[in-house]
Amino acid sequence: MKNPFSRLFHRDRRKEYKIMQNRSDLTWYQDEIRKTEHMQRINMVSDIDSYLLREHKVLQRPNFNFKDKEFQTAKIILQTVKTIINFHTSYTVGNPISFTGDKGLVELIERVYRKGQFTKQDYEITTQLLKYGNAWEYIYLQDDKIKSKVFINDECYPCYDDKGNYYAFIEYWRDKDSGAEYHTIYYPDKVETYVDNELVDTHKNLTGLPIHYKSMVPSAYTQFGEPFINDLIPIIDQVENLLSKLDDAVSNLSMNPIGVLTGLSTVDEMIDSNMVGACVQLAEGDFKYATVTMDHANIKQELDSLLMQFYGIACVPASVLGQSNVANVSEVSLSMLFNSTDNVARQNMFALKEGFAVRWEYMRKLLALQGTPIKDELFDTLDCSFNVNRPVDTESAMKEMLWQRNMGAISKQTIIENSKHTPNTALELERIKAEEDEEMEQVKNADELQGNGSGDNIPSGDGGESKENVDVKTPSV
Repeated sequence: MKNPFSRLFHRDRRKEYKIMQNRSDLTWYQDEIRKTEHMQRINMVSDIDSYLLREHKVLQRPNFNFKDKEFQTAKIILQTVKTIINFHTSYTVGNPISFTGDKGLVELIERVYRKGQFTKQDYEITTQLLKYGNAWEYIYLQDDKIKSKVFINDECYPCYDDKGNYYAFIEYWRDKDSGAEYHTIYYPDKVETYVDNELVDTHKNLTGLPIHYKSMVPSAYTQFGEPFINDLIPIIDQVENLLSKLDDAVSNLSMNPIGVLTGLSTVDEMIDSNMVGACVQLAEGDFKYATVTMDHANIKQELDSLLMQFYGIACVPASVLGQSNVANVSEVSLSMLFNSTDNVARQNMFALKEGFAVRWEYMRKLLALQGTPIKDELFDTLDCSFNVNRPVDTESAMKEMLWQRNMGAISKQTIIENSKHTPNTALELERIKAEEDEEMEQVKNADELQGNGSGDNIPSGDGGESKENVDVKTPSV
């Protein structure tokens, strides 16, 4: 079977493209995946995957001879870019999104999301947006459940015409064991599967073309988005190169220096290159160790400048990666600290919501087939909000919402929607309603009991006992 995480897999893919370019017996879909825009994007995705698998530029540093032996130069690899991807993904969709709109519709959509595990799919889509700038998702029906498939990025070939209209989608991959080529072509109304150019399956497409999630930053080909991490990799390459050279300098010139002998030695044997703390007797001349005095100030300044630029471009507070301390944790200071992070999150939110709108339309189609149609006026109320995973001053936020509640300027539903402790707004409102009904029932029962108890001690108007009291006090025969 194929291994999309293998470095050789991506290198072989490029060889396949070069071979295919010289063929004239290709079908239209084979000719489509040979186009320049696809080849450039797939090559870029392969390079990014290799980088995230620790195949960095610093590994190309050559070794050299030192003290008559081959010295293995330092090759320090930093996986900071992977940490940045995880941080931004968790910041945007680490907490499940909250739905707003008609109460019944929100309950229905939340049930679909739980059964189809769409929260996990949102995380994968956001990760691919940050890594590659693009992501594709297909909504389908299986075992009466609405499910989602997020495609492997280097297997995706969206087809756009000259006017930018999205008319088909090709999923292509090649089995490394058998050599068989698989093409799955998605049309708006059907899906065809080819194995070695032979049609093996055709079925109806109940939803539509796979959803294209695209970064807000366009690439050279405007239908594709630009990866966020492409701006970070060159800086990390320079940091890795600087740290590796610094490690070699410390290891060789400071901790393991070369001995330099000038003059005549009274010893016939060669001086041991590993000699430390021994005495050398010389007839004349001098013996000393060749050490170097490193310019710590310049080295530190260059390294600090690179890291400062890295955190600025990555839009991540240095304190998140342990590079500084936060003395003030007020709401204002946190907002300023995460201002750049919020800007990246907003771009991702716009890209996600554009795709979510298509996803909800597809869900609506499948729900109608299951016998649950949704009217236009109800469907138009559906929206969502993102619960960013940012440290907040909870006490200040709760006080502000409490003041608004006391002023009558905010509803319970809005408070619940803006609370990180209640991701399911509809369910929480149901629980509150049930608690209120239970409290009202208890109060009603208490009033009835109190009323009955008072009536036992009140005499009737004619001075005799009431009928109720007579019946209660009558002994059984």
